[in-house]
Amino acid sequence: MDKIVEKELALFEKEGITQESLDATWEHCKQKKDFLRFKIIQSTVYGKDSPIKRLLEALVQKYPVPDVDFIYFNEDRLKPSVFARSAFRKCAPIFVSAKHRSLNRAILFSDWVYDIQNHESGWNFFIQTLKKTPVSWEEKIDKLFWRGTPWDGKHFGMYTFENWKTFPRGNLVFQSKERPDLIDAAFSQYPDKCRESLALCEKIFGKIAFVSWAETFRFKYQMAIDGVTCSFPATQWKLLSGSLTFLQESPDIMYFYDALVAWEHYIPVRSDLSDLTEKIAWAKTHDAEAKRIAQNGREFAITHLMPEHILEYCYKVLCKYASLQKFTPHE
Repeated sequence: MDKIVEKELALFEKEGITQESLDATWEHCKQKKDFLRFKIIQSTVYGKDSPIKRLLEALVQKYPVPDVDFIYFNEDRLKPSVFARSAFRKCAPIFVSAKHRSLNRAILFSDWVYDIQNHESGWNFFIQTLKKTPVSWEEKIDKLFWRGTPWDGKHFGMYTFENWKTFPRGNLVFQSKERPDLIDAAFSQYPDKCRESLALCEKIFGKIAFVSWAETFRFKYQMAIDGVTCSFPATQWKLLSGSLTFLQESPDIMYFYDALVAWEHYIPVRSDLSDLTEKIAWAKTHDAEAKRIAQNGREFAITHLMPEHILEYCYKVLCKYASLQKFTPHE
């Protein structure tokens, strides 16, 4: 964690974080609902009610969090083009869930959908569910499984009947239609531009079929593929599931990605999925090695991605951030 935190805030070691730069950045952000500003003053959290505020409230109950004042992007992804704008070229740090790895002014933090108080859905739900319904490696179905929306980063809202196979998620669904013996992948909803013809959607994309979580966890191979950005908490639960995670290569990262090691915690797959069937075939013919990688992935999740680890990482980020503040936060 310390290594990641140092890397995330390295740019600000020399220039520091001033009240002027933070206020100027906030002036450009505050009219947009996706940006939130939080302050922690003497262990009291100020800011809009949200999962991140609730996480910060849990944080100050556990750790002596220093006084901080920071901006958080309360959505999936800040595009690299944002930081090319004159107002953001030298902006103050902006905390994010995930980012393109080149964005050194975006600081990786807890994801915006994680609610530390909610145990009925999200990451906490998956942790409890996987504890209650473990499925042994030998019991699992030896196919790769995926369900998700037709949203791929820069291709958001662009899916049509003509181009859907050219996008990674669409390509995955197409490969499933071509190789049902290896892959069980389907959209959980049809693309917006195609919904006027349900019959044509079902013919081209296949039917949408509900699969329970209990059934989802029974598949031996799980595909972690970007949506608007990194898939959270899907990547986390796939690692925790004890299934073998196939992770799409991508420039987008979450805070723990640099600690994951290809072929030790997961199987890497090219961004266009052109080697996916080859990698599945390898797993099927190297079952003992595949099982070992799956177990390593699960152990990684247990030792690095539990709620207490998320809190610890966020605490370390805020401590480092506070050490770079050149002002005293006030209400």
